[in-house]
Formats: sequence, C-alpha cells, structure tokens
Amino acid sequence: MVTFLETFPFPFQTPAGQELWRTLAGLVPVPLDAIAVAEKFDVDPLDLPVHLTPRQLWRVILEKTAAKGTTTDLVKDLLAQNPRNRKAPFLKALIHDQKVVVSPEPMAGFDPTVTAPEALLFTDDLTMAAGRIPSLIATLQRLLKLAPAVCLLRVENALGGFTGTGFRIGTDLVLTNHHVLFPEKIKAATVQVDFGFDVDVNGASLPVVSLAGDTSTIIGDLTDDWAVLRVAKMKPEISVIDLANAAVPTSGERAFIVQHPDGQQKRIGFVRNLITEVTDHSVQYLTDTQPGSSGAPVFDADGKLIALHHRGGTPTQHTGKAPLTKNQGVRISRVVAGLAAQNVKI
Repeated sequence: MVTFLETFPFPFQTPAGQELWRTLAGLVPVPLDAIAVAEKFDVDPLDLPVHLTPRQLWRVILEKTAAKGTTTDLVKDLLAQNPRNRKAPFLKALIHDQKVVVSPEPMAGFDPTVTAPEALLFTDDLTMAAGRIPSLIATLQRLLKLAPAVCLLRVENALGGFTGTGFRIGTDLVLTNHHVLFPEKIKAATVQVDFGFDVDVNGASLPVVSLAGDTSTIIGDLTDDWAVLRVAKMKPEISVIDLANAAVPTSGERAFIVQHPDGQQKRIGFVRNLITEVTDHSVQYLTDTQPGSSGAPVFDADGKLIALHHRGGTPTQHTGKAPLTKNQGVRISRVVAGLAAQNVKI
C-alpha cells in the first residue's frame, strides 16, 4: 500500500500535504539551502529557480521528490537535523503513515509580502530602553488577566483533526476564525474547547478544563473569516474579552497576540510586534504567529482588542536577512458588525 509520503502527484490538496509544505518552508526558508537539501534527494538544482519565494520553491521540490519517490527520505533527513523542533512529532507521524492533527489555515488567497521599508523594522536587537520597561510590564500584566479567556480548539470533520485558537466573548460564546470551524470549508463535526492549557511560573502544566462545543450553534462569515459557537458549562472565573471595549488599531503601535501556536500551550507574542498597515478590513503586523494561532485575539498596549488573527503571510527574502513574514488579523469592528448583522446574542 502506498503511504502518504509516497503519493504521486504530491497531495497538496490535502490538509496534511499543505501542513508539510508549510513546515518545510519554515524549516529551510533560505532558497539556496532548500536547493542544497533537494539535491541530496535526486532533484537537479538547475530545475529549481532561485527567484521563487520559500513556499513556491518548496512546492516545486515536493512535486519533484514525489515524482522520484524520494519524499520520505527527504522528510526523514530533515527530521534527523531537527529532532527537537516543534514540528518533529508531525514529521514522525507522516513517516510512519499515522493520523496527524494539523492547522486549518489555508495556504492560498493571502500573500502580503514584506516590503523593503517593513524589512527594516525586523531588527536583531531585542533590547529595550530601560525607561520603557514599566510600560511593557503594565501591558503584560493586562494580558495575563485576559489570557485565561483564550482557549485551544480541537476540531474534527470528515477530513481529519485540526487545531486553532479561540476566546470567550460571552457567558457561553467563543469566537474564532471561520476556517477553524470549517476546515477546508467543511463544517466541524466535533469541537473540543480547552481552557487553561498553559504552564505555571515554574513551567509545570496546569490542569485543563475541556468542554464540548455545540456545533449546531456555529454561526460565521467566510468573507471576514469569523465564527462563533456556544459552549456549555464555562466556569464564571474564566475571563471574558469584552468586544464593547475594543479599540481602533494604529500603524506604528504594537500588536500583542495571546495564542496556541501549533496547538501548543498558551504563548504571548510581544516582541518585534509593530503594526505596519491598517485598512477598513484588516490589520497587518510583525508579531510572530504560527499555524494554530488562527482565531487568537490581537490586543493593543492597553489590553484592548483590536483584531481577530487569521492568517500568516508569505515569507519574503530581503538582502542581508533571513526570509521575513508579516501576519494579518481582521479588524474587530468588522467582526462586531457581522455578529450584529446575524443577530448573535453575546
């Protein structure tokens, strides 16, 4: 029987295929390095144009290794080089042809490349002026109070298992992305909502409150990529993120994201986090995210909600820097208007 990694043509149309494609572009984002890897597995470097973006290049590489039957060996090699990478369990599962849980974030339809001026905002200096530290501490304290409202979503439909992020916005209501609750545009059959998937001050795992979402209550909007569902038995002590207290995002300010990247325990993105562009529909920022962060709340420095994170951009190469990526959220004002238009009671 042909395994997933032995499939020809390469199954880009499947969630697992898209996740592997995205993973390889993240593991080896520099085109010349990717070409060197591919050459080890019988791919002629002359068949690989260096002007492609990392994702474009890895699509070509996977097409060619699938044709030559060397995809499994390529994945094994990259796993051996990255045994402790967060994607190692995913790669191992593919090698052994096991079921995988992936992000439902689409690969197509969003391509905000990092411009040359934006590339200058990505610096290697992670220090901060001492006088600004009290302000950062105040922001992080606000986010810590809001963080319990953020939950991991474990979604299943006919295509398999997926993970995303969501957050409580009402007594029994959780907000996330449309594509999280409709992976590959197929409605979720089950949704498990995990609150408290986090660690304590010593790094020990906290107890998780796992609740079943009612999939019959799902309401959403594909265009603005938001969706909500009802979740019974949410404890009163779980904080609620107030949509009525939302703020207007501003270019040049900071975007902070509380998220479950790759289905991991809760993390907060708070460095290299400038907002670079604001439109009537969206907010683009340099704050780091990963697949699985879809549906996370995006806050300003005052801890006010400004956007619903929904997509990662295409890695862009600029001279002297590793490939850079910016990310995008839907303005929360669009979501609030959409909820009102569909008579969703919060």
